[in-house]
Amino acid sequence: MGAGVGAEAAVLRPPGEVRADTRAIRKAVLRLALPIVGSNLLQRGVGIVDALMVGRLGAAELAAVGLAQLLIFFQMALVFGLGVGLTVMVAYHTGAGDAARRAQTVRTGLALGLGLAAVLSLLGLWGSRWAAALLGATGRVLELAVAYLFVSWILFAFLVFLHLLSTIFQGAGDTRTPLKVVAVVNLLHVAVALPLVFGFLGAPALGVVGAAVGSGISEAVGVAWLLVLARRRGLLLPGAWADREAVLRMGRVGWPAIAERLVTNGMQLAFARVVIGFGVAVYAAHQVGLNIEALSFLPGVAFAQAATALVGQRLGARDPEGARRTAGQALLVALAVMTAFGVTFLLAPALWVRLFTPEAEVLAWGEPLMRIMGLLQVPLAIALALAGGLRGAGETRSVLLAAIVGGWVVRIPLAIGLGVWAGHGILLVWLTMVLDWAVRALLMGWRLTRLDWGSLRL
Repeated sequence: MGAGVGAEAAVLRPPGEVRADTRAIRKAVLRLALPIVGSNLLQRGVGIVDALMVGRLGAAELAAVGLAQLLIFFQMALVFGLGVGLTVMVAYHTGAGDAARRAQTVRTGLALGLGLAAVLSLLGLWGSRWAAALLGATGRVLELAVAYLFVSWILFAFLVFLHLLSTIFQGAGDTRTPLKVVAVVNLLHVAVALPLVFGFLGAPALGVVGAAVGSGISEAVGVAWLLVLARRRGLLLPGAWADREAVLRMGRVGWPAIAERLVTNGMQLAFARVVIGFGVAVYAAHQVGLNIEALSFLPGVAFAQAATALVGQRLGARDPEGARRTAGQALLVALAVMTAFGVTFLLAPALWVRLFTPEAEVLAWGEPLMRIMGLLQVPLAIALALAGGLRGAGETRSVLLAAIVGGWVVRIPLAIGLGVWAGHGILLVWLTMVLDWAVRALLMGWRLTRLDWGSLRL
């Protein structure tokens, strides 16, 4: 239905006005998304820098940190879902000009985040060894992963609040503040972690543990800074820390987003288990590929986040046509940026891989993986942008359904059935990533074209 209403509105408006409005929407998407690109790259940069540092220590260290980060991301699924609910509702109240409800949403979201951080930290401390072993880690890789995770879980709350506070600012339309803060977090991370990993400047050489300590300390500084700024900007005002209505409204959007993250992160853990079965060098190459691909993936995520915030704001301001067109512009820009990265992955795979490791066996597996990552960029860009638009419209259940079908109905069965049981090998396993995201893009595209934008209320 929504496509028909949007088409009629566009026809009734003068062409020049439509083009001008399209340019304005595109500028708004870019203005909001570009700082998020920087923030996402810098937040992911903490993990990438850890991989760059420990990769110099050996393939076992690289594989261990990569495996540990997968488990951390799995735990973060609940936090990411809460962040989606926060972004959408903060954006909606911002668009509606309701500062009191926005502040109540912020307080409630942070209170929920504190509870989640405590529970997830305890679960992580209790189950790290079991979970890493379940994923196939053995021997030195297992011990290194457990050591990295022990420190990470103790300092986990700082990662949680850094993410939630960033989403609050983004929902309010301020993406530059999180960018500045996370930039400082990254610089501090390098300053603290580098000596602790390698034993520079008289510091003990702690290896992977030093990388985890550096991450936690730098994130704590970022959280303190953002809390002060949120109070000054009127986002975090005094009042009750738990509001039933705010919980329910965030829950309607957030719980499907939490389930989607759990489904996707669980699929990634299962996929990692399949990949690690091909050997440490293959998994190390896989981890290198994921870190490189993050340079294109995170900009795509940024455009999705911008779409979520702007669509939510437009709906709060009772502008459904603007919300629909915002989702479309975010898709076009994300596709252009990620396709450009994909071309470089296809043309110069070895150059990318050598940035992370000098080991010949890892390089040998990394080159074909990067070519597959190049093919992945188009369906991935489409799926990410569509998911952002759907979340902003409160359609998080559709994103969840696409994740279930793409990840658990397509990717994992084909990877195990054809790659492992039929013996077609790791290259076919990696190719299932492309098919997974293509299926998600088709399903979410179908749903977006059928939204009744005019009737949406959050």
